[in-house]
Order: sequence, then C-alpha cells, then structure tokens
Amino acid sequence: MVHHINFHVDSSPYNHKNSSWLYLRDHCHYQELRRYQNQPAPVLKRSNCIAAIDFGTSSLSVAYTTPTTGGGVKVLPLHSTMERVPNSILIMKEQEGNQYRVIGIGHQAQSTYNGIAKEDAKEFVYFERIKLLLQRDKSLNHDTEVPSLNGGSYYLIEVIAFTIKLLKEKLLTDHLKGVYKSTDFDWVITVPAIWKARARRMMREAAYMVT
Repeated sequence: MVHHINFHVDSSPYNHKNSSWLYLRDHCHYQELRRYQNQPAPVLKRSNCIAAIDFGTSSLSVAYTTPTTGGGVKVLPLHSTMERVPNSILIMKEQEGNQYRVIGIGHQAQSTYNGIAKEDAKEFVYFERIKLLLQRDKSLNHDTEVPSLNGGSYYLIEVIAFTIKLLKEKLLTDHLKGVYKSTDFDWVITVPAIWKARARRMMREAAYMVT
C-alpha cells in the first residue's frame, strides 16, 4: 500500500506560530500540475529577496539574501553548528487523520531515528538520500514510490514537496520570524546539469506543490 501525505492549501502558512504540522496535497492535484510541464522556466526578476534551496543527494542547505543582509548571501543554519545537514527527515504520524509532524531533519533526524525503540517504529516515517531515485529517468513519474526505511511506501514527489515546504518554513518562520512572506522571494532550487527532463520536471512540480 502506498500512503499519501495529504496537504491542505493554507493561504498564509507562515503566519501560524508554533505550527509543527505540515500537510501535502493529495494525488488529484497532479492534473493541475501538468499544465506547468510545457512552460519555460520562469526568468528571475531583479529582487531584493532571493532564496536558494540545495536539495542534494547527501545533504540539504538553504542560502538567502534580503535587504537586511546588505547584499550579502547568508546560509540558513539548519543545525546548531552546521549550515549543511544530511538529506534525511524523520516525521511522526498523527494518531487520527493523515497528518505528519516533523521530528527533525539532518543529524537530528538520524540520531532520533536510531534511538527509537523497535516497538515504536511504526509511528514514525524516516527517509534518507531520496534524491537518488530521481536518477531513474525512464521509470520516473508521479507514481514513483519511495520506501520509508522503517516500512511503508510513499509517493516520491510528495516527500520531496514535504521536505521543500519544511525548508521554506525554517527560513521564513523560524529564522526570519515572519518578517517576509514566501511571495517576497524569488525561489531557486538547484538541479544537476546532467539530469534528464523527467527528473527536472518532478523537482519543479514538487516545488509548485508548496507555493
């Protein structure tokens, strides 16, 4: 059985204080996303606010610039002592409904997952290095699954979108304290130059899912 990480479109998702629950849209929204497939990539306009997400095979990082940085580029501290963290995420399933709460990313996700008792593991979902699946160009589509390391399968595009949404929230809410909205930024997501069209499209559509 493949699980959906459903999501709910919130018109102001970054205005909620102490919001730890994240939601992803369900599969029916993929029809809407297909209209983006044949559109050219947007051209960045001159902006005072730019954020770039590096969704790497082994690590994650976020860099940004705003008027308060004086034109300089800052890197979001995703860990108390590190700017880059492992590409791993640990989430916990709510008892009722289909909501998922982030427990941690990077080193925090890894250490917490390693400390979970076997009998409690079914309450959690853990992913690591999921970007490797994007190299399967011929078989890559919206139904491509990614297995959680502790059991269960999820749709890859939803897990990518979930992670991107978390990184955006960490920048806008946790770090910048809600001073800026998502729409204030030009957003950039890095992709390898060697990627084929299917992988580029999936990353792009995952990003559209959290706009």
